[in-house]
Amino acid sequence: MNSTGLFSEISKKINRPSVTIVSVIIAVWLGYMQFPFVEHLQPIGSVFIALLQVCVLPFLMATIPLAVRSAFMSEVVGRVVGRLLGWLLVTTGLVILVALLVPLALFHLSPMDNEIARRIGAIFGGAGGHVDLEFALSPQLANEHLATGGSGLLAIVPSNIFASLSSNNSLQVMVFLFLFGLAMVHSERRSGTSIFNALRHIQSVCLLIFEWFNLFMPIGIIALVAPQIALLGNDAFVVLAPFAIAFLVTSLVLLTIPIFVMAMALRVSPRRVFGAFAQPLALACATRNTLVCAPTALETMIKDLNASRPPCELFIPIAFAVVRFGNIVHFIIAALFIANLTGHDFSFSELLLVALFSLIASFATIGVSGVAGLVPLAAVLRPFGLSYELALPLMIVVDPIVSMLRAMLNVALSCQIPALASLGSKKSAAAPAE
Repeated sequence: MNSTGLFSEISKKINRPSVTIVSVIIAVWLGYMQFPFVEHLQPIGSVFIALLQVCVLPFLMATIPLAVRSAFMSEVVGRVVGRLLGWLLVTTGLVILVALLVPLALFHLSPMDNEIARRIGAIFGGAGGHVDLEFALSPQLANEHLATGGSGLLAIVPSNIFASLSSNNSLQVMVFLFLFGLAMVHSERRSGTSIFNALRHIQSVCLLIFEWFNLFMPIGIIALVAPQIALLGNDAFVVLAPFAIAFLVTSLVLLTIPIFVMAMALRVSPRRVFGAFAQPLALACATRNTLVCAPTALETMIKDLNASRPPCELFIPIAFAVVRFGNIVHFIIAALFIANLTGHDFSFSELLLVALFSLIASFATIGVSGVAGLVPLAAVLRPFGLSYELALPLMIVVDPIVSMLRAMLNVALSCQIPALASLGSKKSAAAPAE
């Protein structure tokens, strides 16, 4: 066996679902036990994320133009885009419905008592030592900070693509790459000159580099997850149990649905789908970064599950950068939790508005994380007289864990859509030759 084959064999063994799951269990246990050395793992986790991000933009710069060409050359671009948009609407409706019904049922069965409310108030009163409250509790200041690159259309139009690349503005980068891909397709048809073979080679090189870094996946998972678990401590879990349970149960439901949907759409067993997606979901959990998972998820869909190439290559990179199913779920449950805490009862029309505001607010989280990513929650709470000043410190306390589940939801639900769009399509082998 040559060195390349040996390397691939080692990589496969290290990234087996069983190894990934064991790594997550070890990380949770270390964090829960709060061993002193756990906090020293955080720099290792930061280095691991940095390594994964090295090739994300080059990968996208190769993949998006290739995806546009694949869709146009397949002569079914209209059907592909139509199916993707249709299933996107269906999936969004399903996510909203589950995110409303599950927490409402749980909060009704287990209403908030005075002791929990008192302890939440204690955490709120002592949050000042852990976060910049002047920034966090002032959406205007935060929005001014985020608006330095413009607002409205200026927020998505990349007037300077190099500035967008350096600032990691994923939405502007995607807009540029999509336009660039369209121009490359038309230029190829007009002049007969093509660099798509070179782009395919760049894509393969990036995937190879990701494969190298995946050798350190178990260590990376432990170094990323354990410090975040230890940061919260036991008391925060007890105090925020109603919200945590509601979000966890809702997330488990929404993570289970894509497994069976993809199994049905791709005509494989649910066990095979679960095994294939263990690695991208664990990567999403560890990094809390959806975009980093795009190469792994794309390879899983096409190579491991035999999904049709055009819808996967066209939708997954764009969806991972733009669509935020996890944030929609987070904002809806946070609004229901604060309403339950303060004794506010939503009417049916108000619930629909909560869902609509959460959907709109999720787009404001593109390219941001942490406290800045929670700023749009104000637009969901304040129309109903709910306290954003109370909600934000609570959400900050649980954000290290919630952000893991948010990223996993983004990955699983976004991959469900091209799988459904693959119904009736031929396997990726039918894609046009380069």
